[in-house]
Amino acid sequence: MKEFQCPSCREPVSFEHVACANCGTQLAFDAACIDMRKLGPNQACRNREIIGCNWCVEGADWYCGSCRLTRTTPDLGGTRNIMLWRRMEEAKRRLLYDLRRLQLPLVSRSGAQVTFDILSDDVNPILTGHLAGVITLNLAEADDVEREARRVAFREPYRTLLGHFRHEIGHFYWDLLVNSTTFQAPFKLVFGDETQDYQTAISTYYSRADRSYDRRGFISEYATSHPWEDWAETFAHFLHIVSTLDSLAGLPLSLDGRARQTLTDPYFESDFEALLALWVPLSRGINELNRSLGMSDAYPFDISPAVKGKLHLVHMAISAFRDQQKLAA
Repeated sequence: MKEFQCPSCREPVSFEHVACANCGTQLAFDAACIDMRKLGPNQACRNREIIGCNWCVEGADWYCGSCRLTRTTPDLGGTRNIMLWRRMEEAKRRLLYDLRRLQLPLVSRSGAQVTFDILSDDVNPILTGHLAGVITLNLAEADDVEREARRVAFREPYRTLLGHFRHEIGHFYWDLLVNSTTFQAPFKLVFGDETQDYQTAISTYYSRADRSYDRRGFISEYATSHPWEDWAETFAHFLHIVSTLDSLAGLPLSLDGRARQTLTDPYFESDFEALLALWVPLSRGINELNRSLGMSDAYPFDISPAVKGKLHLVHMAISAFRDQQKLAA
């Protein structure tokens, strides 16, 4: 994510800040112009006090554009659930920032709005997933201990809240960017036949004893379960890449001219090879820094030629969609 500045003193502020640590100015993120500004009268989201939402409202709305997308909130009877919901909404706002930068809509071709159900499994088990634009997330995933236990149980090298959001929205964008478009045939060629029975494929995936998989062909083990999941995993990794490169743009590093050109706006970089040329050494560097601090790799994945081809298809589908939208405007 790009670096923001306090509109009063110009000191750096983070995407989550509600106030400048240097001068105390109350801050609000304006999603329309993708920038931080002073919080004006009647601009505070109603969730600002309860979960620290720092997005400003639009017009006479009580809630900001991010909070309005949460269709169902968890039971807020206890402080723990409020804390976990806060983490959920912080991750969701980062996802929406990604989508805004990519100029991807939050409505389907039929006009259905993307919405989020954030549910607690205190009574009934909640499965994180996507169905027709509705993204359901289990509140327990915001608990670091619970999420780490699930990561180990499912033998996943990486499991984060933001990763969940980016993966599930990937299913929505398969419908928008690939299904019934000129990219459907290339998708079948690169990812496989998505018409195979989904529930059977998922059941087979979870019941198999052998957890080994072709690491040259898939970005993760879960990507092997079905072509739709392979797309969602790959879409999430594309967002990981452009978002991290966007953060790199604000660091005091010595880069060549082509790299600086890419970092002007990684979300709009038309040359996929230029993105990867920056990402590969950056991801290795991040991992080495983590190891120096005694931490696990931040990006424990290798981008093989096959995975590179899949990422490239995601990039092409997004770029083609934007071009079509410009022509239609």
